[in-house]
Amino acid sequence: MYQFTGFLYRNIVKKILFLFSADKVHEFFLRNGNTIGKSKIIRKIIEKSWSYKNESLEQTLCNLNFINPIGLSAGFDYDADLVEILPSIGFGFHTIGTVTHEPYMGNPPPMLGRLPKSKALLVNKGFKNKGIKEVLKKLDQNKTKTLRGVSIGATNKVYQDFTAMLTDLILGFVEAETFNNFDYYELNISCPNVTNINNISNLISSPVGLNQTLENLNKLQLKRPVFIKMPLERTEAELKELMDVASQYQFIKGLIFSNLAKDRTNPIFNKNEIAKAGKGNFSGKPVENQSNEALRFAYRQYHDRFVLVGVGGVFTAEDAYLKIQYGASLVQLITGMIFMGPQQIGTINSGLVELLKKDGYKNIKEAVGKNA
Repeated sequence: MYQFTGFLYRNIVKKILFLFSADKVHEFFLRNGNTIGKSKIIRKIIEKSWSYKNESLEQTLCNLNFINPIGLSAGFDYDADLVEILPSIGFGFHTIGTVTHEPYMGNPPPMLGRLPKSKALLVNKGFKNKGIKEVLKKLDQNKTKTLRGVSIGATNKVYQDFTAMLTDLILGFVEAETFNNFDYYELNISCPNVTNINNISNLISSPVGLNQTLENLNKLQLKRPVFIKMPLERTEAELKELMDVASQYQFIKGLIFSNLAKDRTNPIFNKNEIAKAGKGNFSGKPVENQSNEALRFAYRQYHDRFVLVGVGGVFTAEDAYLKIQYGASLVQLITGMIFMGPQQIGTINSGLVELLKKDGYKNIKEAVGKNA
């Protein structure tokens, strides 16, 4: 079923979808995914067709039971429209958002673009969402085995100073703590598509700014584990400074490598595509190599301290397995699903089982960091 659905998607469905603007297609899938997710029958059909389960993919991390290591990254389901359908597709976990304390309608369109030859998406949403309270009150209690998290960032608006921005971010977490219908947090310190940093001398993604942020979050005594979404284009020394700060706070349980790529000189880009690309930054294959190296570096430095999550350029089981061998216990994607089709989640999970068997591993956790 995976092969047939994948062939159908890549050769017919995707070609039709790519005739329309990426913004409109994304909104179409959010609306319709929300609608079909309410049907128990349709959810069951999709689960039988696409979802793949195997005990060798299960692991417990941060006292959370992950049925498989493949998750939906923040940035796709920003208003929690797909929480009912995503478990049926086969994800082991998924992240809602990034959501903010106040609503934001998104950056001026187009907010999305496609670079098919580069296997990349151009992203410029800038934390589009309805506001954390409105988003989270839509959620019922999670009755599935698929874990869900909430990515939180500072509202995308102009601030007088860093303290004002930090206050907004903390208020987002305070609001989220009143809800019990999700399982983990992501702290987004690294989105390059926001304007709220333009007139501020300090940044949350700097060591000093991160320390101030975590100091304030520590006072909240958060009920759920927190994963930090790390920036991409930093040196190892710069990454180590941030990790050294994060390591001092026990409520920070994991690090996610990495956010969007800014560098347009990356040789993986098709020259014609990148020349025509509008405003924004990039997901997919342009993220892959640098995020993999950052992941590998983080595992060597701190593998006993943090649960690591790999994201960027995951299209196949081999892509995911490489991140796992570099130190990731979990792997997230968006672009690979858009280019390959929603059945690709099951394809990746089944492929991971075959790769584990080939290497003589009985469980996914045995492969973590083996090539770091």
